[in-house]
Parts: sequence; C-alpha cells; structure tokens
Amino acid sequence: MSMRTRDGSTFSRLFRALRVGVFFAISPLYLTATILAVLVTKDVRRWYPVAKAWAAHSLWWFKIDVECIDGSRIEPGRDYVLLCNHRSHFDIFSLFVSLPHTYARFVAKRELTKVPIFGYGLKVSGQILVDRTDHSQAVAELRKHLGESGVSVVFFAEGQRSDDARLMPFKKGGAAFAIEAGLPVVPVAISGSEAVLEKHSLMVAPGTIRVRIGSPIETSGLVAEDRDSLTGRARDEVERMLDQLEAAPIQTSAESPTGYSRGAKAHV
Repeated sequence: MSMRTRDGSTFSRLFRALRVGVFFAISPLYLTATILAVLVTKDVRRWYPVAKAWAAHSLWWFKIDVECIDGSRIEPGRDYVLLCNHRSHFDIFSLFVSLPHTYARFVAKRELTKVPIFGYGLKVSGQILVDRTDHSQAVAELRKHLGESGVSVVFFAEGQRSDDARLMPFKKGGAAFAIEAGLPVVPVAISGSEAVLEKHSLMVAPGTIRVRIGSPIETSGLVAEDRDSLTGRARDEVERMLDQLEAAPIQTSAESPTGYSRGAKAHV
C-alpha cells in the first residue's frame, strides 16, 4: 500500500496533526496569560503584548512566513481604521506581526463570547463585540469606542471569511465608524492565509502570508452620507492590492529581522 496521499506523505500529515494538537494544548495558556495580564494590572492594553507573542510563536511553530509590504504607511502614534479582507483565522496573527508598533482592537461577532476562555478573553481585553443580527446594538457598541486615543480599530470588512478567496462586498460599518471618529481609513490586503488554513479545516500547512498596507484615506470633511463611496474606494484598493500580490512571486527567507515570525519581512 502506498504511503502517500494527495496532500503528501502519511508521515507529513501525521506531523501536521501533531502540530495542531500542540497548538490547541498551548493556546489556553496564552489566553489565560492574556486575561491575567489585564486583571492583575487593571490595564486593558496589557493583553496586546501577550497576544503578539502568541501570534509570533504560533506562526513559527507552523512554519508560516509573514511578508508585510508598505508597513511604514502606518505611522507609530497615529490612530487608524483598518479595513481588511478575511480568508483565514491566521489573518489575525499575520496582522499582529505586520504592525508591531500599533495597538489595535478588533471588531468581532458577539457569538464568539460563547467560546470557553477565548470568549472571556475577548470581553476582558476590550474587543468591539457586535451582534450581526442587531444593527442598533452594533452601532451602539461601535460608538462606545469613539474618541479613544492611541487605539486603531481593525474591521474584517467582508463580515465573514471568504469561502473561495474571492473578495466579497464590504460592509459599511467600518467606513461609517471612521467618518464619525475622524480617523483615516487604511485598506489592507491579506493573501495566502487561505492556503495555510482552509475554511472549516483544522489542518495547518506551512506557507507564506502576504500583507500589503494601502495608503491611508483621510476622512476629514466627510459626512455620514459619504460612507458608501468610502467603502467602495477602500474595497477597490484592497482588490487592486490582492491582484498585485497574487501576480507576484513569493519571496521567502530564513531570516527573522522583525523577531515576530519565521521569515517575517517588511518592505517599505
């Protein structure tokens, strides 16, 4: 009987399964450390360094490179609204290592709070939890975070992960929030994460995730009625950047100049 399968050798698949098992065994420890960092220090921002370490170590463990292009467009000390596409759970890890000098909160669906430990961590760490079936609740929750300084807000603007890597329509909430908060919108394209972890799968494969940062779009002077055009402009830019990323060859490296992932690289 052949020891090979369509996805590689039997040994390779078993080794990947072992890696996933270790990841799920270790992750609750990181989640607990994240929660304790906030509860002990009474500083909601203390979750962020622990989460960055979890991201970096997980990427290293799974042999996933992250290549960030034009990361210098995010200026340290300035707040933004990031509108990103979404293909995989590893999108979040890739953003942590691509923006090491940025403190951010993520907009997430409220039903994730039902996940043991992880859900409590979301609440304790101050993530923006919205009910996708209740527009009024979502708007009210977002407005609680208006006026905060030193915080960038990350929206996965499609509202869910894409099934086939094609870019879906963007929701308008991110643009509306950016206009009301007076913050610039930054389109962010993430490519390759769907190959390291497919939707509805637990099998993680080595690979490279590429993150491209778009030019900030200023919102000063815009009003609520401009949210449609702003949403469209950000989506068009993400689509353009995805086309560029997927037309160019991936360059991997054994170096780790940022110290955040195996082969992590930044291009300005």
